[in-house]
Amino acid sequence: MEYTLFKNRSYRGVISAGFGLYFTHFRLFFKASWIMALLYAAVFAALGTLCVIKLPAISAEIMKQTVVQHQQLSVATAQEYLLLGGAIIILTLLYIIVEACTFATVLNKLKEHQDTDTMTVPAKWFSICRKLMGRTLKGYIFSLLVILVPVLVLIGLIITLLKFVALAPVTLTTTSLILAIAIILLAFPLVYVAMKYILNKGQAYFSVLSKSYGTGLRHWGHIFTTCLVAGMIVSILMGLFCLPIIILTQAHVLAQEGYLNGDPLGMPDYVNLLTIVTFFITGFILVYLYMPLLLVYYYMYGSIEAYEKEKANIKNEI
Repeated sequence: MEYTLFKNRSYRGVISAGFGLYFTHFRLFFKASWIMALLYAAVFAALGTLCVIKLPAISAEIMKQTVVQHQQLSVATAQEYLLLGGAIIILTLLYIIVEACTFATVLNKLKEHQDTDTMTVPAKWFSICRKLMGRTLKGYIFSLLVILVPVLVLIGLIITLLKFVALAPVTLTTTSLILAIAIILLAFPLVYVAMKYILNKGQAYFSVLSKSYGTGLRHWGHIFTTCLVAGMIVSILMGLFCLPIIILTQAHVLAQEGYLNGDPLGMPDYVNLLTIVTFFITGFILVYLYMPLLLVYYYMYGSIEAYEKEKANIKNEI
């Protein structure tokens, strides 16, 4: 199979090239990313453990004090809840940073492939490109902000509207749902914008956004179809590998529900350690389940660039 980047491909060709490059060069990608993948797994395990063990436990305690016992929430419980919330927020931000830096190790090799049409196996088991990590992190965060700002504006408009107009719950829900779907659909071209920004130094993110978002919109169908099909393939695999943490999460939630009703927790002593280890192993595996999506987005970007170049050449000839 030909793995040249700048070639006009259908969505099937893009997905085939992305997965093909991943499996034929898996050792290279693994060697470039395994240490960051371990760090990602550690943060994933810490965040997952807090959300699965501590959050249901403190929520059950709050419900027991305020709803079952009809008492005022104790100061100790309130402080613990605030500390837990702060820890989850910090870990979530750390998760975003580590995830972006983990993917940067792969994008570094894709940058090499774009420039030279080849990729070399890293000489060291751990080598990083700080500039590309920074660029990946900025592209990741700026893309999230571009999506988040319309969402916040939408929420603000709805709250303001409710102060002046009495809307039926069905009308409000339907309108909000339509606008939310519109924002999600309009966000798909950002995949192309982010990939172009990360792989081509010398331009600011919002400069690339202003010049390339329209191009992404023109190829919206191609981007949407590619992301949908590749995302479904990866989601199925993720669902299978995430079954252990799903089962453990349900066990913890059901145990806290029983505690709320006056039953003993009934969980073995080793369950917390088992949860941490399970989240860590699953997090490490998830890195290499997510990774093919990056390669698919990479070839999608190359396909759009090739099409636009061919279109410009034809226009110049005329």
